[in-house]
Amino acid sequence: MFKLPKNLNEFDVNISEPFYIFEKKNFFDEEFFNRLHIDFPSENYFHSKHNLGNKKYLNNKDKNFFVFLGRSDAWKKFYNTINSKNFLNEIFLLCKKSLCSIEKRKRVKRIHFKTKIKRDLFSRVIRKIKHFFGIYEVRLGFEFSLMKNEDYIPPHNDTENKLVSLMIYFPEEYQDRDKNLGTNFFQSTKENYNLWKGDMMNEVESKEFYKNYSIFYTSKFEKNKLVGFLKSSESWHDVSIVNTKSNLRKSLNINLYKI
Repeated sequence: MFKLPKNLNEFDVNISEPFYIFEKKNFFDEEFFNRLHIDFPSENYFHSKHNLGNKKYLNNKDKNFFVFLGRSDAWKKFYNTINSKNFLNEIFLLCKKSLCSIEKRKRVKRIHFKTKIKRDLFSRVIRKIKHFFGIYEVRLGFEFSLMKNEDYIPPHNDTENKLVSLMIYFPEEYQDRDKNLGTNFFQSTKENYNLWKGDMMNEVESKEFYKNYSIFYTSKFEKNKLVGFLKSSESWHDVSIVNTKSNLRKSLNINLYKI
C-alpha cells in the first residue's frame, strides 16, 4: 500500500528552517493511489465549510465520513491502517528528534494513541500527569478537502494542539502544471509574529501578514506525493485562490493532535 522512510533525511525534500517540511514522491503503490483517486468522495458528502476561504471538508468527526468509508474498500483500508497505534507511533518516531527541537515539544518522550477522548475529571488529571512526564495522549485527524474556483485558504498557523500535519494531493492529470494549487509556506521578512496559535486570518489580517511574510517554499500540487510539516510558532502556510480547468482542488489532510 505505502511505505514510510525511516527518517526525515530519506525524504525527497527535507527542509529544517524556519520549520520542518518534508516530501516523499511515489508514496503509494501506483495502483492503490489510483483506486483512492477514483474513489475520492463526491461533493454531496461535504456538508461543512470554512467561513474564511470557503473550503469544504469532510472529516472523521462527521457521521457522513463513515457512511462514505462504508462505500469505498480502498479508503476504508487506508483509514483503518493509519488510524492505529502502529502507524501513529511510526510517524512519531520518524519526527521525534525534529519535534523535540521545537521549544514547546522538548519534553515529549512518547505517545499514547486514543480513539476515544474522555473528558471526565479523572481522565483529565491522568492526562496532565502523563504530560508532565513527557507522555502525550494523541488522536488522529483525517480530513478530505474540496475547493472550487475562487476558494482559498488564508494564512494560518494551525491549532496549538497539532503536532504533525500530512497532506496528499489528488490532481487531475493536467493540474500537475497548475502553480497556484499547491501549499505555500512562509517566513518572516520584517515583523515575526511568533505565535504558537494562529487561526485563519480575515482579509484585513491577511493583507498585514503579507507585508511581513513571504513565500519561501511551495509544495507543488502533484499526485501520489506525501507532504508533511511540523507545527511550530513559525509554520505559517496558505493556499492561493483556486483557478483551474476542472473547478476542483481535491486533497487529504492527516493530522496528529495532542489531546
